[in-house]
Amino acid sequence: MPHATKFLVAAAALSLAGCGGGDPKPPETRDLAAGEGPSGAMTYYGKKIEVDCGGTMIPPRPEGSAVDDLRGLRLGVPLDTAVRFVQCPDGKEADSILLEGDGPQLSRDQAGLNIRSFVRVATGRHKARWSSTDVLNYDPRNRLEQVDTEWSLYADGMPGQEKLYALWLTQPFAKGGEPTIASQQAALEQKYGKPSLTGDRGEMFWLRGPDGKPLPEFDREKLRECSAGISIYGTQMNWRPDCGLTIVAMVEPAYGNPQLAQAVRVAMIDAAAYYDYEVNRFPQERDAYRASQAADAGANQGGKF
Repeated sequence: MPHATKFLVAAAALSLAGCGGGDPKPPETRDLAAGEGPSGAMTYYGKKIEVDCGGTMIPPRPEGSAVDDLRGLRLGVPLDTAVRFVQCPDGKEADSILLEGDGPQLSRDQAGLNIRSFVRVATGRHKARWSSTDVLNYDPRNRLEQVDTEWSLYADGMPGQEKLYALWLTQPFAKGGEPTIASQQAALEQKYGKPSLTGDRGEMFWLRGPDGKPLPEFDREKLRECSAGISIYGTQMNWRPDCGLTIVAMVEPAYGNPQLAQAVRVAMIDAAAYYDYEVNRFPQERDAYRASQAADAGANQGGKF
């Protein structure tokens, strides 16, 4: 069965027709004023992001379909909708750091297309002052005094039309506030149901086929193949036509007590949806986009011979 594998540089979704309620534009950024400290949404390089948290809509899943969201964020929405959603938990602007572009690139013919494909956003609490001493670390968490979540978002599509195809979420717990591992595993099962598979390191997998139905428990080979759809640590993801929605979660034990959780990691991809886009639809969209650019350039005056 043909399939493709992609290796990611850092930790980074279901293609849903008509999702997103319109494609929002990237918000404006500005330099901090003299004496102004960091607040709300910031870029990794110290610019203030003017975020409007109103009107960010994530379409509800169809009635009777599988749970396919992570904290309410669904795969397939426009990238800017996803970014705004994670910058505005519960509809309110949070302290956050955004780092864009420090991620994977596909080996394919996309020369001339400026596709935004990888965004990381860490939320929490800002430091009192902005520091430029760690510019080369390229980790948005280092910019925050306290980290509540770290999102990694992988998107694809024509410039300005990128949609979310895979996502990762890490939720760390402060020392002294760690929940039990059992409580986090129970919460995950309450949301996603009984896992299809449990990994050697305690990973929990929820695996479906391209038709949206759970993979049968007796087909151990297919479960094994589809469980490789996405790595919980963001080093690899696969897309293939015979695997559908793949969700993997891992509850990391605290160093001092293995019954307590220091973090929960969750990752999600729809392997068949991304395979269809990458293999079938991307080449068509790319060629149409280039043809449109060529048509617009038809009136340009060239050289004289």
